[in-house]
Amino acid sequence: MPITSKGSRCRTLVGRPCLLSSICQQKLLFYIFFVLVQSAVVYGALELQLDEGQPAGTIVGDISAGLPPGETATLYFISDHEGTGVGSDLHIDETTGIITTARRLDREERDHYSFIAVTMTGTTIQVSITVNDVNDHAPVFPRKKTVLKIPEHTAVGTRFSLDPATDADKDQLTTQGYTIREGNVGQTFRLETKRGANKILYLDLVVNGLLDREKRSSYTLVIEAFDGGSPRRIGSMAVEVTVTDINDHAPVFNQSRYHTIISESLPQGSSILQVFATDDDEGDNGLVLYEINRRQSDPDRYFVIDLKSGVITLNKPLDFELKRVHELVVQAKDNASQPEVTNTFVTIHVRDFNDNQPTMTIIFLSEDGSPRISEGAQPGQYVARISVTDPDYGEYANVNVSLEGGDGKFALTTKDSIIYLIYVDQLLDREERDSYDLRVMATDSGTPPLRAESSFTIQVTDVNDNPPLFDQQTYRQTIPEVVYPGSFVLQVTARDKDQGPNGDVRYSLLKGKNSRSDWFSIDPITGIITTATALDFESEPAPSVTVVATDGGRPPLSSTVNVDIVLQDVNDNTPVFSKSFYNASIKENTPAGTCFLE
Repeated sequence: MPITSKGSRCRTLVGRPCLLSSICQQKLLFYIFFVLVQSAVVYGALELQLDEGQPAGTIVGDISAGLPPGETATLYFISDHEGTGVGSDLHIDETTGIITTARRLDREERDHYSFIAVTMTGTTIQVSITVNDVNDHAPVFPRKKTVLKIPEHTAVGTRFSLDPATDADKDQLTTQGYTIREGNVGQTFRLETKRGANKILYLDLVVNGLLDREKRSSYTLVIEAFDGGSPRRIGSMAVEVTVTDINDHAPVFNQSRYHTIISESLPQGSSILQVFATDDDEGDNGLVLYEINRRQSDPDRYFVIDLKSGVITLNKPLDFELKRVHELVVQAKDNASQPEVTNTFVTIHVRDFNDNQPTMTIIFLSEDGSPRISEGAQPGQYVARISVTDPDYGEYANVNVSLEGGDGKFALTTKDSIIYLIYVDQLLDREERDSYDLRVMATDSGTPPLRAESSFTIQVTDVNDNPPLFDQQTYRQTIPEVVYPGSFVLQVTARDKDQGPNGDVRYSLLKGKNSRSDWFSIDPITGIITTATALDFESEPAPSVTVVATDGGRPPLSSTVNVDIVLQDVNDNTPVFSKSFYNASIKENTPAGTCFLE
C-alpha cells in the first residue's frame, strides 16, 4: 500500500521539508508507515456524502471527525490504491485532514470513494465517501424514431412493445413514466408500462380504439419519457404508425341491376354492356375482378365477361325460340387471398316472336343461391326473383304469374309484369316450422292457355332469437367447509332452442364484489361447478354465485341463475378470550354466588 503525503512530497513528522535525498525520504516514510500500521488500532469508519456535480474545491469533510473524542492529529498518512480515483478526484490536506474535490464528481462514472488515514499515534480511520445522485440526466430513447405497421381492425388491447427509455440517474430520478404528447387522434392508442427486475421501465403501445385504414391510414405519435426529478427531465421519441390494409370492404356496383335488349341476330363476339364496381381497399384487396356465376345463371355460356374490364360479350349465337330473356348473375370479387364477393343482376332481353309456353327463371336471393330464408327476415324481404317469358306473344303483360303454398307466409309482387319477386309476408319462426313448399305458375292468355310451373322448398334458417334457459330457477347445494380445491359442488344445465352455434351453450361465473366467485370455478362446457380454493364457514357460511349461460350467436344471448351454497361448519377454530387479562374488585362480606366478573 503506497503511502503518500500531500502532493506526493515527503514530509517530516512535523510537516517540514526533509533535507534527505529522495531515496532516503521514501525509505523513511515506508518505515514510519510500517511502524504505525503494525501498532495501529482501527478506530472506526467515517462516512461522508456529497452531491455529484459540485465544483472543484468543494469541501467534502474533515478526517479529524473520525478521531476518538479528545484526540487531535497534525499529520495524516493516506493510503491510496490505484484505480480508486482518490488521488485524481479528491484533494486531501494531510496536515488539516480537510477533504475537498479536485474536480466535478460524476456519480454515473464513480459513486463511491474510500481510503485509510493513519495518524502519527497509529490511529487508523476508514474513510468512505458516497456520491449522491442528482437529476442531471434526462431519459433517453435508443432511437429518435420508431416505425410500426399495424393491420386495421386489430383487436383493442393488442400490445406492441417499444424500446424503453433509459436514464443514467437512479432510483426516483430515473425514468418514472411515459405519455403520448401529441398525435393520438381519437385516443386510438394508450401506453402501459412495467418495471423490470433490472429497474428499466418497459413500454407497450396498446390499441385503444378501432383502426380503419379507409378513415385514417397513419398516426404520428410523439411519446415522452419523464423522470422523477423536480423539475423533471423528459426525452421524446416519434412513433410512425402505418395502418395496413385488410380486406374489409366488398366491391360495390354502380347499379343494383342492369338491363339491355339485343337482337337474336347479333354477331358472335359483339359487346353487349359493361358492369362496373369499385372497392375502397388498396392493392390486391381493392383490385376488382368480374365473372359470371355459372352455377346460378347462363350455364350454356351464351355470354362471357372480361375479367378486368367487366365488358359482357356474346359468346355464341342466340335463339329467340329457345330463350328470349337471359338473367345473368355477375360477381365482382377482389383479389385478396380471402376475397369479398358482390353480386349484381343483368337482364338481357332477346327480341323475336314465336309460339312457346311461358318459361320461368328463378333466382334465389340467398348468399349461396339456394332456396332458403332466415327466420329473422322481416315482412317485405325478398326471397326469390322470377323472370317470366312467353315467346308466343312477346309481351310479358300477357302472362299471369301466381304463387301457391307457404301457408300465407310468402307472397308474390311485380312492378312491371316482367320481374316477379317472392317476398316474406308474415313473420317466420324456425322453432315452429323450418320449411315451406311453394309452387309458382305462369299462364299465358292463349286459347287454350299454356302454363309453366316450378315447385321448390324454402328452408328457414336459424337466427339467434332464443337465449339459453336453465332447467331450474335457482340451485342450492350443501357441502362441508373443509373440502379440497377441485371438489365437485353441483352441475347446472341450460338449453337453447336455436341450432348450430346459436344453440351452443357455454357457462361462466359472474364476478362481483359481494360474490364469492373466486371460491369456485365452472367448466364452460359441462356446467360442473367445483371448488377453486379453501372455503371458510366463519367468513361466509352461505356463499352465493351467479352462473351465466351464453350461446354462440352473434351477438350472443345469455341468461343467469343463482347458485346458493350452504357450508357445513367443522371444528376448525379454538375458543378465544375477548381480553388477555381481566381485573375486578369485590367487597368483603359479598354473599356467595354473587357474579363479580363476566
